[in-house]
Amino acid sequence: MKTVALILAALASVTAGSAQSQFAMGVNLDNANAFVNIVNHTARYSKATGYDEHGWPTSDFDLVLMDGRPATEWNGTIDDPEQYRIDYSGRYEAQFTGQANVAVSGTSVAIENLIYTESTNITTFDVVVGGRNSANHGLVFLSFTQTRRVPLSTPNSGITGLSVNRPGYLRGDRSTFTDAFLKLCAAADFACYRFYNVQNIWDGEPTYPAKTTWQQRKTPDDAAQVSMAATNGKRDGWCWEYIVELGNTLKKDIWINIHMSCDSAYVTSLASMLQRELDPSINIYVESSNEVWSPTQLTHGPYNAAEAASRGITFDDNHAHRTVLLSRWFASVFGQGAINNRIRVIMAGQHAYHGRSDNHLRYIQRTFGEPKNFIYATSTALYFGSTKDDNPDPSSINEGMLEDINDQISNASSPFYRLNHINKANQWQLVGGSTSYEGGPHMPAGGGTVNLGPQILSHRTEAMADVLKANYLAGWKDFDGGLAMYFTLASGYNRYGCWGITDDPSQPDRNFKMQALREIIGTSTAVAFEPATISPLRVTYHHETQSATIYATDALASNLNAEFFSLLGNHVTAPTRLVNDHTIHIDLSQTPRGLYVVRIGQHRAPLLHW
Repeated sequence: MKTVALILAALASVTAGSAQSQFAMGVNLDNANAFVNIVNHTARYSKATGYDEHGWPTSDFDLVLMDGRPATEWNGTIDDPEQYRIDYSGRYEAQFTGQANVAVSGTSVAIENLIYTESTNITTFDVVVGGRNSANHGLVFLSFTQTRRVPLSTPNSGITGLSVNRPGYLRGDRSTFTDAFLKLCAAADFACYRFYNVQNIWDGEPTYPAKTTWQQRKTPDDAAQVSMAATNGKRDGWCWEYIVELGNTLKKDIWINIHMSCDSAYVTSLASMLQRELDPSINIYVESSNEVWSPTQLTHGPYNAAEAASRGITFDDNHAHRTVLLSRWFASVFGQGAINNRIRVIMAGQHAYHGRSDNHLRYIQRTFGEPKNFIYATSTALYFGSTKDDNPDPSSINEGMLEDINDQISNASSPFYRLNHINKANQWQLVGGSTSYEGGPHMPAGGGTVNLGPQILSHRTEAMADVLKANYLAGWKDFDGGLAMYFTLASGYNRYGCWGITDDPSQPDRNFKMQALREIIGTSTAVAFEPATISPLRVTYHHETQSATIYATDALASNLNAEFFSLLGNHVTAPTRLVNDHTIHIDLSQTPRGLYVVRIGQHRAPLLHW
């Protein structure tokens, strides 16, 4: 009998062979490939002497239109050992209001067909980008000189309304989102989309006690949909109009984050907009800022710390206080009956310190009443690393990921023990239980370069799909965990993280992650997924009896017994018996939940979890 090395998961949440409902997974969105007009993606202006209320330069200026280089090519090296490049080549049709000389620099770029029409005061031109396989591909700078806003303006007065549409979109096309972005968003049947990334939450606060009013929010008329702190002072990202548009297009729930500086009128005005314009079938998850843990963290930490001091309460208490205010303000618009139904307010905590959630919930109980009257769910982050992140073999790194996941779901003494969050939410009788605002592989991260190449390559292995299934099925669904949000839809793979489901937004299935998420979301039997090749072994978990059955397609020798191991290789005692020449029964009723390897003779059988 030859050795079989495959991974197969059996689910403990249903009786073997019965149907099960979809698992609710969502995804964090990002800017990659989102807007037809790529000017929405950049506010990297320079040399301008001033800007108008919408962020358009009021003088001659330069603009970094695009920088698609893989990290860290700007330093002369590329992190990705495969040096994969996204293709930015093509003809970008552009226009603006006013007149100017336009020059371009960068890599394999040119300006063509520059035409000014005085009767309309519109200038049109094309940016042609080539050289996908060239060094520094996707780097484009524009320079505007002799600018005139209107024909009678003096030179050096700036322009407005610049748009540069992606290849395949005609000049003047007013479509907001690209077809490729919408296709990427819908590549799996996600239940919810979280807008944290594109809202610039972490870096979006002014200095306390300054407030952000509804009149100060980003709008579709602004020059960009990224932070414009250096131009017109608007720190937020996407405008709410575009968030509503995307929500209505995708017709799935949305998860929004609200800056701490937004005053009550801002929040009620936002709630009114959502009530008026968002498809009523779409539920709304509401979170105050994000990861409010440290009083020194970027702009939101100092803001929360200062506001807490002004109220005479602790840092954690103030985060809870703000979250309840959001619940009350939304209730004033949608009605109290919408709270915990269509309006789902999230009290986000910290994965490695579940005691922070105790601080939040106890403060709410002391100050406002039972948390379940205001809060839909707590939230953690289902990240994992690898116990073998220094191994030069990507497949060994994958094995280390499984070991880390197993420790989080079976080691009750670990600060990352996931049942801490689920049990706490259940104890407080929160309708939505415990959710996961983010999650996925947290390796590499932080800018380190030790063993970087193999770490990146581990994300492109077929085994990575099995890792994700273990994280979200054994590691959350089987514990009755709530909505789980993956971080993130698309990103480059480099020393700062391999967060994206794909590393090319135009190719959702460039690796095995998207297919894995489809199977996690849409699993339909007690066997979560089938291996790519035929296996001589099959495992089924029986929920009611807390046992598993191993079936073999060929006869098992009568003198062979199943052996049971943890992912660390430690032998685990679990009563087994040979039912017949093809079947072995394993009693799991006294075995802690987790991930285990079953070995029968020379067969290295499935990775079993319950």
